[in-house]
Amino acid sequence: MAILGFGKTKKSGIAFGGGGTRGIAHIGAIKVFQQNNIDFDFIAGTSVGSMAGAVYALGVPWRDMYDYVLTIRKKNLLPPRTWVSYMSAQILERMADYYLEGKTFDQLDKPFCAVAVDLKKGKPTRLNTGNVSKALSASCAIPGVFQPVKIDGKTYVDGGILRVVPTQTVREMGAEKVVGIHLNSAQADGTQSTKRRDVVMTAYKLSINVNAELCEQYSDIMLKPRLNDYMPYSFKYAEEMLKIGEQAALDNLDKIKALLK
Repeated sequence: MAILGFGKTKKSGIAFGGGGTRGIAHIGAIKVFQQNNIDFDFIAGTSVGSMAGAVYALGVPWRDMYDYVLTIRKKNLLPPRTWVSYMSAQILERMADYYLEGKTFDQLDKPFCAVAVDLKKGKPTRLNTGNVSKALSASCAIPGVFQPVKIDGKTYVDGGILRVVPTQTVREMGAEKVVGIHLNSAQADGTQSTKRRDVVMTAYKLSINVNAELCEQYSDIMLKPRLNDYMPYSFKYAEEMLKIGEQAALDNLDKIKALLK
């Protein structure tokens, strides 16, 4: 008689963290995963990490992801940054629809969820039903920059405020072996500026400092691409950030393979 649970394979998960355009580094890591046949059972993402996670869960090749990033940069598809008023989160939704085209979560190849913060409850929330692009816009809605996003009567903002790398989330989905990618591993400093832009971004970064420590506790391996010198709102150094993400994955490749055995 077999012992209950004997020989059961432990499920794995990947958690893509937030970090603005630094998320290009996620594509470099995905490149390494795809080239080495590394597969995960569950996928979760916060903010730009939700964008990367969704297209990864859809099975999009890394090269196609990267070509799209270069298209955004070349055609200047992002609107100019403004600190006078909120930008519409529909901008984010339209960007996501380039690949997702109105798809729902059950149409993805892998179980995936985006993490956003429920503004009323003040808690991180898993978005894993309905329209994927809408959920991604909620996960990416940085307070003070993008308008909050309403889904089914609830209001959401960027998940990075409380869960910058959703390692805990991917464990809640069922993963027992967890790899995370943290794009903002350098501790943020304060600011003496009273400009709206500086205050908003500093407050956002300081909140990341606090919750990143907890996120790391839920990971078995945390990749930390060296992105300290790159602004989280510029595509100018896309090639460099791609290579940095790739190198972070390569540096941990043997550990990841051993973990997933």
